[in-house]
Amino acid sequence: MRIQVTKTLAILFFSAFFLFKANAQGGLCPPNLDFEVGDFSNWVCQTGRVQVSNGVNKIIWSGTGQANNRHTIIPAATAGTDQYGRFPRNCPNGSGFSVQLGNNLGGAQAESISYTYTIPATSTVFSILFNYAVVFQDPLHQPEEQPRFRARITDLTSSSPIPCVTFDFTASASLPGFVRSPVDPTVFYKDWTPVTINLSTFAGRTIQLEFITSDCVFSQHFGYAYIDVNSTCNGAIQGNTVCIGDTSTTLTAPFGFQNYTWFSDPTFTTLLSTTQALTLTPPPTVGSVFPIIVEPYAGFGCRDTLYASISVAPKPLSDAGTDKSICRTDQVQIGNSATSPILSYSWMPAAQVNDPRISNPMAWIVSNTPTNFYIKTTDILTGCFSYDTVIIFKKAIDTSIRLTGPTDFCNNRMDATLTLGNSLTSIQWYDANTLLTGITSPSYQPAITGSYWAQVKQSGCTDTTATININVHPLPVAAFTPVKDSACINNPSFVLNNGSTSPDNAAMNHLWKYSNSTTQSITDGSPVFINAGTYNAELVSTTIWGCKDSVNKNLYVMPNGVADFIWDSICIGRPMKFTNLSAENNSPLVKYTWDFKNGNPVYTLKNPPLITYNTPPGFLAVELSLTALGCENFGQRINKQVLVNRNHQPVRYKNITVPQFTSQFIHVRDTVGEIYNWKPRIHLSSYNKQHTEFYANADDVKYFIDITDQHTCVTTDTLLVQVLKKPGYYLPTAFTPNGDGLNDMAVPYLVGMKGLKSFSVFNRWGNRVFYTTRYEHGWDGRINGVVQDVAVFVWVLEFYDSNNQLVTEKGTIAIIK
Repeated sequence: MRIQVTKTLAILFFSAFFLFKANAQGGLCPPNLDFEVGDFSNWVCQTGRVQVSNGVNKIIWSGTGQANNRHTIIPAATAGTDQYGRFPRNCPNGSGFSVQLGNNLGGAQAESISYTYTIPATSTVFSILFNYAVVFQDPLHQPEEQPRFRARITDLTSSSPIPCVTFDFTASASLPGFVRSPVDPTVFYKDWTPVTINLSTFAGRTIQLEFITSDCVFSQHFGYAYIDVNSTCNGAIQGNTVCIGDTSTTLTAPFGFQNYTWFSDPTFTTLLSTTQALTLTPPPTVGSVFPIIVEPYAGFGCRDTLYASISVAPKPLSDAGTDKSICRTDQVQIGNSATSPILSYSWMPAAQVNDPRISNPMAWIVSNTPTNFYIKTTDILTGCFSYDTVIIFKKAIDTSIRLTGPTDFCNNRMDATLTLGNSLTSIQWYDANTLLTGITSPSYQPAITGSYWAQVKQSGCTDTTATININVHPLPVAAFTPVKDSACINNPSFVLNNGSTSPDNAAMNHLWKYSNSTTQSITDGSPVFINAGTYNAELVSTTIWGCKDSVNKNLYVMPNGVADFIWDSICIGRPMKFTNLSAENNSPLVKYTWDFKNGNPVYTLKNPPLITYNTPPGFLAVELSLTALGCENFGQRINKQVLVNRNHQPVRYKNITVPQFTSQFIHVRDTVGEIYNWKPRIHLSSYNKQHTEFYANADDVKYFIDITDQHTCVTTDTLLVQVLKKPGYYLPTAFTPNGDGLNDMAVPYLVGMKGLKSFSVFNRWGNRVFYTTRYEHGWDGRINGVVQDVAVFVWVLEFYDSNNQLVTEKGTIAIIK
């Protein structure tokens, strides 16, 4: 498929072969003056060193030939921008190659390139347009010591430099047209600047074009330049040939001048335009001449007048060839093998052909959609051009690849699935450049990190899918170490040092979970537990990829005891008991220390033995300390003031006489104590009371009464009770049935009698309320189980005397409270 297209502005493309072969054609520059061969053919390269001699900057040349990193060809495709000035390293005149002369290394180096050419004697129109850009480091030296750039054209026939085109720039912040670098304030640069030289009057003469760069003479500071020369030498105006079929033509003067002035004819009578380009519609007649005056920026070239003489020429034929259908990975030849030395070829897209400058390159496609390839065929001498196009179709092959799941997952899960189309005839999976043996199914689940793709076949074509990067992340290893695994309830806080690691060094976040339902999102745990007990601490460490691991440990909050004790009252010389009342609160191990302040060593028993004090009476500060397991730093202690007492002086009471077979209440003093103990324990109604009843049944009794006060001091009093042996009976006139053990019963006693027949008690209405025939069995003051109130009752006593005669006695007895 071919389409013919016209355009007025030609962009020149040509090979080294064409440049040499076309030298005889009018308008072309000498071979490789423009560096478009891509090397320094026909140029002379020199290297040397710069120095100052007698105050003059001089260069001592020492070598010829291209020097690496000092004479550098710059292809347009990879040129980039200058690191200091940020301007393009390739000249913006549309050329394919430019030159960097020098570098930024310093070293007092000097470099030059020169081109020598004899202008044909028949050349009535001959001009050269060169372009330069300069980068200087300004060391603030003297002018003769500074980095510099020199450019000149010399008429070797007369050994004279041609005016207006000789430059000698010395590094300085005051240079016109130079700008300070935004990257390094010590560096100044000048962007691309054109210089045009009309050499039409030098036909038949030999000229030399020369460029020189040099560093500072002290080796520390650099200077370098970029250089390019235009490809045509016939006046430097493009578009002066009208191509057949064009409805207009555009005359374009060289770029980079300050002012442009177009005129309608060589008489300069009519001003047409003051722009770089002049468009004429319809095209002017053949032979028309349009002069233009170009004025450079001050100090950067010569004012010149260029002439555009209008001619007519046919457009060349472009042949892109027939449409093709290929596999995406294949190449196919397009275009036509016929070539001409006066034609240049340019293919687009240039990146998809092996050589965009030939007529029949090999082409390929990079996408699934049809690709249009355009060829532009240009007549170099006339600038006339035409276009043709060819379409390359990709054979149908399904290279789609679908990912189900995430590209990043943890190695304990298989979350990603890669899936291809089912219509493919052959599949082979790869991880980067490694073939995955036996993996040929449409679906694949990666298990390790890799760059996965598949080679597929369909419709006789072999192709590859896109690459999907899968990252399988390892699980972290959760770990922590408690500074201590137990604490006391008095200070129930912990420090848990996080020791978690991530095998792939991925960032992690940490969550602490405690069994008291609290959490922390910090690196090192610091839980506080209020109550004693066993707690669990769990650390969950999670990487940024969601991979997690956990670990847990038990922590123990130990209970602490509360020291306390009581004691019996203390009396000097009497063993007494201290009782430990400390609350251990379920502590697993508690140690005690007693200090009784009695001159004896401390005791470490929980319950000490009986303690005897032989110290003077008074208060002593008895101390009990306890230490519970886990709470060793929080020991508990209690001090109590304990009173040590002494006993009273004993008393001997007056003797008491009691008739035999009678009883009598007796008592001891109540001023020395509250606890009584009568000894021996005979003939008394009570042996532990102050008041008791003595029964005179036999012989006299001497009693020892231990009276114990509130401090346990014991005073022993004595009392002798004498028994009067005399016949008869005894019955009290009153009794107190209140259950206190003293005079609680109304009991008759017989002295010298044979025995009791009966004992009866009657109330005031004559009703008998008590009757017994048992001796020493009395009335307890109750009727039907109820203790009677204060009242007087009548008693009747029947007994047998010593002669066995029945005796009846009557009397009264009162209940008192």
